[in-house]
Amino acid sequence: MQDFTRPSGRLRALPLGARAVYTVFLVFTLLGLALTVALTHDMVGIDLSGADGYYGGEAPPVDETEVEGGPALVIPPGGEALAAFEPMPRRKLLEITHFHLFSMPVYLLILSHMYMLSRARKPLKVAWVAIGSFGTALHIAAPWLVAHDYAGSLAAYALSGLLLLASYLVMSVAPIWEMWRR
Repeated sequence: MQDFTRPSGRLRALPLGARAVYTVFLVFTLLGLALTVALTHDMVGIDLSGADGYYGGEAPPVDETEVEGGPALVIPPGGEALAAFEPMPRRKLLEITHFHLFSMPVYLLILSHMYMLSRARKPLKVAWVAIGSFGTALHIAAPWLVAHDYAGSLAAYALSGLLLLASYLVMSVAPIWEMWRR
């Protein structure tokens, strides 16, 4: 912790081995951010248009026109149509939240420490760490908000992703830039 009370801008002065290890971690962070964008697109769409169905479940669209001679519609006992997506079970939401509560804050802690070693001005450091912290908390809460159909839940989901992407990107790129620039 004494490193954080000393003057900032010590990343470039780190030994080559430490810079290499930190760079590997930060490059994996950048790859993880790119994969997160791809996974989000695959799960719910970049525009989050599929988030309601993914987390809360949705019924398939009903076609009101009758077509004769087409395939027979099989309706399960009880006469209810099957949902296109079943609501995400509470257990799965708990498991996702449990995993994220243990992993995301650790990642935030490491990125914040790396960023705090940079030459960035203190107000910027406070701002980016705060943005990352709020984004992390909101991202952990977002699946619950969407699953329970709270007003503004899709906006909260989108905001959490943008806050994480921006803050984690800045806190990853700034140390790499400072360690390896000439």
